Order: sequence, then C-alpha cells, then structure tokens
Amino acid sequence: MAARDFSRAGEVFIDYNGQGNEILYSILTPLGYQAHVSLQKLEHIEKHPVAVKHKNDIPYILNNPDLVTPNLEYPNTHIFYKSFSGKLLLAVPVQSKNNIRFIATMHKALYIKGLKQKQLLPAEFLYLRGGFKWTKWK
Repeated sequence: MAARDFSRAGEVFIDYNGQGNEILYSILTPLGYQAHVSLQKLEHIEKHPVAVKHKNDIPYILNNPDLVTPNLEYPNTHIFYKSFSGKLLLAVPVQSKNNIRFIATMHKALYIKGLKQKQLLPAEFLYLRGGFKWTKWK
C-alpha cells in the first residue's frame, strides 16, 4: 500500500466546479507530483457502484498505476489506470488547478480514453508499467 502523506490534511482548495475541497491526504505519483485526495471527491466516488468498492485502492492506483495518459479533452488532467485481475480497469483522473493536483473521481473504464478514438498514440503515454496487458485497447 502506498504511503499517505497527511502533511496538508485540512487545507482547502477550489476545484473546477468552484467547490471547496478539504484535503484528507496526498499520494506521491510516479510522475513526481503529489495528488491530493479530498473528502468531497471521496463522497462523489460513492455514486459509482463499481468504483466505491475500490475506494481504499486510490493510494495504490495513484502510486502504482499501470498506465497514465493525458486527457485530451481536459489538458490539465492526467488519467491513472489500474487493472485488477485483468478484468476490471479503473480510471482515476487527476486534475490540476492553481498548481494543485487532485483526484476528480474514480470510475470503471471500458477502454483507454483517446485510443479508441485514435486521438492518443502510445508514444504519448506519460507512464506505462512494464508488463501491463489490457485486452480491450480499442
């Protein structure tokens, strides 16, 4: 399990919806930055029936992703993907606003966003764990 950093716990940031978010903890990502997890985003994840079962895996997903891609629709967002048993693919978008990076949500992904639409090339991956295999690349 990835180490949770509580040094900024209690601080509040404003997300893209103009909502205040209270930081619970932060996780160091393989891209070298801290991604903050807030109480409000965890409450939002409660609305996703598959993702809520893996809410406690967020630190692991952020610290040990299988794949990280840019989100071409939202330039200040990276999507962290993690496969569980090769059957379930979870996506955790991490947004950036005012130099603060925070999770936006977590959801089940049927495919790698951008590949199916042929908008994203493998050369544009930000991080790829060696040996990662996913059956539904397109």
